[in-house]
Amino acid sequence: MKKLLFLIPSLVLLYSTAFSNVSQNQLVNIAGKQRMLSQKIAKVYLLNAYGANMSSLKSELSISKILFERNLETLTNNANILFSKDVKKAVIKERNKWIAFKAVIEQPLSESQAQRVLVMSDELLKICHDLVLKIKSESTSNSNLKTNIDLLNIIDKSGKQRMLSQRLCLYFTAKKIDLKNGNKNYKTQNILYNIYNELDESLVDLLNSEVNSIEVEEAIGNTMLTFENIRGQKKDFLEGNASLNVVYSTTNKLTKDYDKLTSKYSQLKSELSDGVLTEK
Repeated sequence: MKKLLFLIPSLVLLYSTAFSNVSQNQLVNIAGKQRMLSQKIAKVYLLNAYGANMSSLKSELSISKILFERNLETLTNNANILFSKDVKKAVIKERNKWIAFKAVIEQPLSESQAQRVLVMSDELLKICHDLVLKIKSESTSNSNLKTNIDLLNIIDKSGKQRMLSQRLCLYFTAKKIDLKNGNKNYKTQNILYNIYNELDESLVDLLNSEVNSIEVEEAIGNTMLTFENIRGQKKDFLEGNASLNVVYSTTNKLTKDYDKLTSKYSQLKSELSDGVLTEK
């Protein structure tokens, strides 16, 4: 019941924004969440296929699917008002790939099917990312302020880490499946290594950003503290020997931390647009 009450505000927000105009920077954020959700949904499928026993997996999958579809409605309705035909086409492409992906994840669980889900999640992620870039590009072209453009870029960068947090758990689970079956999948290993490094390096990049406020730096510090649960056991993690439960809970918390951080960056941009902030 507590989990349901916690999720109600997010669902209400999605229902209200799906049928109303939202700002371009809000749409950059919403489109960015689609990247994260594509990886989160695939992660849950692989965890179930592996035989993981987290009690929240069923609700996490159901909620993530609802959020993805409501975000699509928001993007579709607002793209028709705020953006060019290129963005509208990119939204349609994301919708079509989602329909195909959803059909696969709703098939019976199996480890053999997990590889297909992994491949399709990468394809969906690329399409979601392309949409973010298109929305960001058109939003940036409408801005004359360097600080405004810098904030759009940092919103995208921070938002991308939400996706990488879920992707980290997704490919760690894929690594666990490989180990369970005695497979040496070097592609999975390399992707896991690259995701880890990008997350690690991005925290330093965000901390050094010139647009940071004191509140933003505190949020980055909290995010660093969460990531340390994995960073502190880097070798075991990359070899697939870390606790799956710890990785699952840590990456979910990391996603929430980055969501808060991205919202703070988005608020900075709103304040700039309202004239509260001035360029340095």
